[in-house]
This record gives sequence, structure tokens and C-alpha cells, in this order.
Amino acid sequence: MRLSKRYAALAVLVPAALALLLTTRPWVVGESRDVLSVGTTEVTGGAAAPGVVGLVVVTVVALLGLMTGGRIIRAVSGVVLVLAAAGATALTLLVVLRPVDAVSSAVAKELARTTAPDATGATTAWGWAAVVVMVALLAGALAAALSSRSWAGLSSRYERGARPDSGPRGQVRSAWDELSEGGDPTLRDAPDQT
Repeated sequence: MRLSKRYAALAVLVPAALALLLTTRPWVVGESRDVLSVGTTEVTGGAAAPGVVGLVVVTVVALLGLMTGGRIIRAVSGVVLVLAAAGATALTLLVVLRPVDAVSSAVAKELARTTAPDATGATTAWGWAAVVVMVALLAGALAAALSSRSWAGLSSRYERGARPDSGPRGQVRSAWDELSEGGDPTLRDAPDQT
């Protein structure tokens, strides 16, 4: 299935925005068996897997390169897009599938300890929602990268203009040079007047 640029952008940007939003929600919740830690500990996605935010931002930047670049830039951006989405998905799965480790690490950081205390942990609905969104992001990234092979580049209005005439010894002459010699470079761009 080939996606147009518009649908490919939506397939990546919508899950990326949702993923960034979900990193502010608690993915795991648990309790520590440490004397100094009392009560329930909620660990947000951003705290449990700080790399997720960075990788999601990389997917958005890679999407921009995919949309605006030439053939080679699109190929490189497509690879970066898919790898960043896969990394974000893997980091999310690590947190969700091992909630006890996330709670232990959060409590150890809170208590400024080098060893993680024993803890209990469970994944919240927000954590599972983050997994679904990350899988959607990875699927959208794959679809966009594969579809980008058939996309045309930007229109010719974004191409560089013709090179100015060269002077003696191959030096490139600019409009400033012409103006300095008393010529008016705007006259050559004006429509012919009869």
C-alpha cells in the first residue's frame, strides 16, 4: 500500500503526538519495600524511559527530511525514521514488560541510592496505551519510508536559479558587481517594453 505524502505525514505525526502526550502519564505503579519509601510510587513514561521522548522527536525530524529531501535524503531519512520508531517501541516495551524494575529504579533515584530496593510493580492502562501508540508509530514509519520511493521531489520553484555569467578568468559575476560598474541588474529582469 503506497501512501501519499499527506497520509504518510498523518501516519507518523498523529502517533508521535500521542506518544509525547503519553510520556507524561504513569506507565507503571508499585510500592517499595524500603523503610524510607512510604506509599505508592507512580512512574511516568518520561521518567521510566527518557530516551522515548528523544526518539519520537527524531522521528518527526526524519519525517521532515523524508518529505522535503531529494532521493538520497529520503533514503537516509527513511532509515532514520524507522530506526527511531523501532527504538522508541523497544524502550516502551522494556518498561511495560518489566514494571518492577521501573519502580525500583525510580525509588532508588528518589532516595539517591546506588542499589535498587525490592519493589512490587504493575503496568497501568497508560503504559499499554503507549505500547499500542508506539506500534502504530512504527507501522506508520515503515509505511512512510516505503512509500517515499514513489514520491516526487519538491517543485522546481525550490531549485537554485541559473548561475550568473562569469567574468574574465572564470570569476562569477554577481548583481552587486554589475551595480558597482554603473549597470542596473534589475533592467534585465524587467519585461520588454515596446
